[in-house]
Amino acid sequence: MRFLAIALLLTCIWHDAPVLAGDPIGWSGDWTRSRSGGAAEWFEIRGTGGRNNPLRRRLDAPFDGDQLFVRFQLRYDSSSLDTPPNGNGEFLVLWLDEQDGGDAAGHNGGVPNIGLHVDEDKNAFMARYVSSSQHFAEIELQGDRVYTILAKASRSRSGSGQPYDRLSVWIDPEILDAKAPAIEVAATNAIGSIGWIGFSTGMKTERDDRILVSEVSLATTWLESFGLPAPVTPTTPTTKPVTVQTLTATVRFADDVYPILHRHCFECHSGEDPESGLRLDSYDEVLNQLSPRDADASHLIALVESSDPAKQMPPPDDDHTQLSADEIRVLRDWIDEGVVWDHRLLPTPAMQSDHWALQPVRRPEIPEVSSTRPLRTPVDAFIARKQQEMGTTPAETALWSTLQRRTALDLTGLPPSAFPGLEQASSHESLDRWIDQLLSSPAYAERWGRYWLDLARWAESNGHQHNRPRPHAWRYRDYVIQSFQDDKPYDQFVREQLAGDELHGASRCLEATGFLAAARYSGNELDKEIQRQDILVDVVNTTAKTFLGVTLECAQCHTHKFDPFTIRDYYRLQAFFTRGQPGNLLLADAPAEAESWIDARWQLFDSVHSRMIAQKRRAGVPEPVLVIPKSVIGAMNAQERKALAALDSAIASTPLVWGWSGGDAGVSVAPHEMRWPLPRDLQSVAEMKTYLRLRGDAKSVGPEVRAGWPAVFGPTPDGATSRTDLADWIASPDHPLTARVWVNRIWQWHFGTGLVATSGDFGTQGAAPTHPELLDWLADELVASGWSTRHIHRLILRSMAYRQSAAFSQPNHDIDPDCQSLWRWTPRRLESEAIRDSALSVAGRLDTTVGGPSVSDEDADEAYRRSVYLPQQRERIAESLTLFDSPAAVATCSRRRVSTVSLQPLYLLNSDFINTISHRFADRVRNMATEDQYAATALRLALGRDASEEEAKKMTQYLRDHSLESLCLVILNLSEFLYLN
Repeated sequence: MRFLAIALLLTCIWHDAPVLAGDPIGWSGDWTRSRSGGAAEWFEIRGTGGRNNPLRRRLDAPFDGDQLFVRFQLRYDSSSLDTPPNGNGEFLVLWLDEQDGGDAAGHNGGVPNIGLHVDEDKNAFMARYVSSSQHFAEIELQGDRVYTILAKASRSRSGSGQPYDRLSVWIDPEILDAKAPAIEVAATNAIGSIGWIGFSTGMKTERDDRILVSEVSLATTWLESFGLPAPVTPTTPTTKPVTVQTLTATVRFADDVYPILHRHCFECHSGEDPESGLRLDSYDEVLNQLSPRDADASHLIALVESSDPAKQMPPPDDDHTQLSADEIRVLRDWIDEGVVWDHRLLPTPAMQSDHWALQPVRRPEIPEVSSTRPLRTPVDAFIARKQQEMGTTPAETALWSTLQRRTALDLTGLPPSAFPGLEQASSHESLDRWIDQLLSSPAYAERWGRYWLDLARWAESNGHQHNRPRPHAWRYRDYVIQSFQDDKPYDQFVREQLAGDELHGASRCLEATGFLAAARYSGNELDKEIQRQDILVDVVNTTAKTFLGVTLECAQCHTHKFDPFTIRDYYRLQAFFTRGQPGNLLLADAPAEAESWIDARWQLFDSVHSRMIAQKRRAGVPEPVLVIPKSVIGAMNAQERKALAALDSAIASTPLVWGWSGGDAGVSVAPHEMRWPLPRDLQSVAEMKTYLRLRGDAKSVGPEVRAGWPAVFGPTPDGATSRTDLADWIASPDHPLTARVWVNRIWQWHFGTGLVATSGDFGTQGAAPTHPELLDWLADELVASGWSTRHIHRLILRSMAYRQSAAFSQPNHDIDPDCQSLWRWTPRRLESEAIRDSALSVAGRLDTTVGGPSVSDEDADEAYRRSVYLPQQRERIAESLTLFDSPAAVATCSRRRVSTVSLQPLYLLNSDFINTISHRFADRVRNMATEDQYAATALRLALGRDASEEEAKKMTQYLRDHSLESLCLVILNLSEFLYLN
């Protein structure tokens, strides 16, 4: 006998289920009778002591989709529960079947059953296809508690008629649990369609059992099963490939256009030295004077049609004949038809150069020179020969305390007192050991990682108008620091940063692609073509300057005026990056559910966004209808907002990195905060082509170009199209620039000036190397050592050239005022980070925790992180850093400028930070020494040396008149503390 009783509340009604193939997923009959006020009902089920189907309904149409979700609420009256061995347990299932089998329905093999059943000595939730193979959740039924049961019947193979052979069950599911069901069951034989749904009791369901069910609903997606909107096709525009209209050519270049150009133009505007620097015998240069498919907008037409003698071309004089109306018509038709060119008649001129930086690296012989002092490394031999040629004499070796402080600050940005466990240097050999220990320290990696971050223009915000934060960008910073800590081979370092997402297996390194993704990103740009092009230009310019040391940006608009790079070279290099964009990339150690969270988040967002678009269109808002993400969230109802918040929170807690990837790399991309972001359809990005942009204008589209490196370096293989190909070319041991540029940067960061003073410009307008053979020897040595940066460090740091004193010599200065022969050590001011970190270190307040999200000083209680871990927000960099010339991270910085302004000493004397640190410095001194040793101890901590007799007297007198805190503040303001001497 069936029992059906009205109880409490039913909130989901079946005829509101989502649409499938044009028909609602509903059922015949009334199973959702509503009470007054619109509230629906609970239904009470009682057992019969046998198999019974008290509630069952036929769907309006058989369901044949690939997955179906069914959800209901269940409450067991506590007085009804019995558990073995004191009772025979309970049984209740919801079943899905092809047909109605009467009271026996739901018990046939291959029919999905979801519910509960006795399991040894407890009642547990269960799923099965056959009674002989039941699968249980680790959740025991409790009386008088309401449970939400959600199940998904799905096909392992898509297609009509395929069996629903997979069954997943969730108990009290949350929106984040899509990939974490409590039970999963597979079947070898299962139903092929779903026509009926019902509840079934069994022999364990006794006559006095009271079971309540409610909120029964069907859905085809995870979100809909929670009562959230159905997925929609995003209304946000995707990235559409540029389309170039082509017309049937009526003008032939060789027969019609070439004679005109030859007759009227080539006399002045052809060859390698044309007037005004303009060539009209080169296709790329001609294009910049035209607007293909628009003769009216073409500069060349404006000139030949001009009546102004100052502008008219050819010039109106006796030596030149003006173009006839027919000739102008031919040029107009040629432009309107797309500027077709005969490359066999006028091939693109081959770029060649005898500039030293573009010649192969050849390892020179180490010079044999006589010297009054020992030559500790080959570096000394090259330096000594230059000094002998110029007639300069090297300075004596500096004091050991000076060398120890110089080395510590140079390698780690911290004073020697930060390393109390290391031996005191008293010989070259002990100083060598000191160097090796410092090179292995995290402090070295943090110091030298910061140098690289300057080159990478790394920051934790987008820049431009909104400057939204990039909360996961810190992982690139940590990747860089760890790479220096590991002495990662420089060629590998290059490959990972340019193509880390394209590498496979253990070699894949998404964190490294933060180099490309560090580009500024305008969230206020509605034109997606301009927005994307701005990023690509940033990436090309930074890649060229950082790895190759060339200023390629000039070629964005026209052939470089000084270096052998054409506008075509520029956009061919850009083609390596066109099929990618920045975003929050999901890392390999993210939880398995993370991708489902991202998908669910976008489905929810897109559904509400589409709903808003439709509402605005109905209200008469003109196209295009624009809705910012913040408005979408504001338009969500409470249930939608709760689900979005849970998904966003879960996604934000997963391992992500702000990196670079394309649709062909198979990387999952999480949302990021942006007012008007680039379209997230990476598949369309992967199919994009690259076009030459005339005059550098993103909207002036020229001919398509394929990926390739600048022609002056030789031909690009036909199959080289990926960033991996580009990275392999740059990291090749045969590349003339890569190793030279890197060893020159290392030299610069040690000595203050590189062997090539313009470390970001190895072009013809850059400085020539002061020691060209030393530069090439170091470059070759870098490659021979397996691209080891530490090997180059040791060659430099162990040399006598590095260990000279800063003593001045007037004769040397008269011969070599710029000290190009390195006859002395040239003191230089510390960078902003080293000044701040040194002050924290001597005060005993430096927090040496390595890595992790950036933390501001305001968030610190008693400890301060190293400056490299301070937030790097563009235009909002910490005051203590910007005052001492920390770069704004808007472009690659090869060498920081050094300014001297009044605000710097005022800050060092009066700022809250420095005064707080001077008090902590004084506290540390009191804890370490007796009163009569305060001054000597403070000086030794800060400067790494003992006070002279005169200094000791002055400091003693100062302490009589002032506090120890005041003395510590004075020491922190000494030039010796602020300079690398």
